[in-house]
Amino acid sequence: MMQIGDYRLHSLDLQDFALDGGSMFGVVPKVMWEKLTPSDELNRVMLKTRGLLISGNGRHILVDTGMGTAWSQKLRSIYRLSDFRLETELATHGLRPEDITDVIYTHLHFDHLGGAFRPAGESLEPLFPCARHYVQKENYMSARQPNQKEKVSYSAVFVEAFSRLSGVELLEGPAELFAGIEVLVSNGHTRGQQLVRISDGAQTLVHGGDLVPSSAHLPLPWVMGFDVEPLTLIDEKTALLSRMLERGELLFFGHDPFNEAARLKRDEKGAVVVESFITI
Repeated sequence: MMQIGDYRLHSLDLQDFALDGGSMFGVVPKVMWEKLTPSDELNRVMLKTRGLLISGNGRHILVDTGMGTAWSQKLRSIYRLSDFRLETELATHGLRPEDITDVIYTHLHFDHLGGAFRPAGESLEPLFPCARHYVQKENYMSARQPNQKEKVSYSAVFVEAFSRLSGVELLEGPAELFAGIEVLVSNGHTRGQQLVRISDGAQTLVHGGDLVPSSAHLPLPWVMGFDVEPLTLIDEKTALLSRMLERGELLFFGHDPFNEAARLKRDEKGAVVVESFITI
């Protein structure tokens, strides 16, 4: 557990899954990325979906929800999808899904949105019935009408279920959602991604979303094949990491299989992990 101002922060280990290593590292040669993230016989690298739980001031806020349970056996096999551990992880902190007051989505790709729902017959029902839901309007519109590159990443079933949720707030740009909690906008990975920043002035943690999904993606040119605007992403990553290094901020990784959060330092290669937090 980490305390920032009035908020207690916990990393939730929601799920394990796998994606093609070439897709995760783009033009970076396999001989380089495999030293950090080994692949299986089908070239898939193991990843995490981590949720960030922020509790305080009468609120229990969840950042991203993982992939969830509404998947066919074929897709479970393709993604090497593990059991969904959200309810177990919440119970560790004395909470149930009904206790979540707010869900902030970095973006609506299936591995960040799917866990907000569970199967109910032939349909889906909300897993967080009492929550308000926050996403950038631009990202929601991208999810409703995805480009050809992102069509697979935006699951129409989950996006349609999201459109039926009550309490959705479509944000238009950076905003302070609660005292000490703000969202920053990034467009390189997908249009209207939002990063979550929690700060009390003395200590700050930034959820890196898919701008910096893991510590292996800290090198500036190490971007994903999924990114819609790689050069924009490199510029955004450069600005984010420079600011974090200057201010000594902590970075939370949503997909890193080994590190939940880290303090960074600058060396001749750029930003690197100097201190890793196994449990926050």
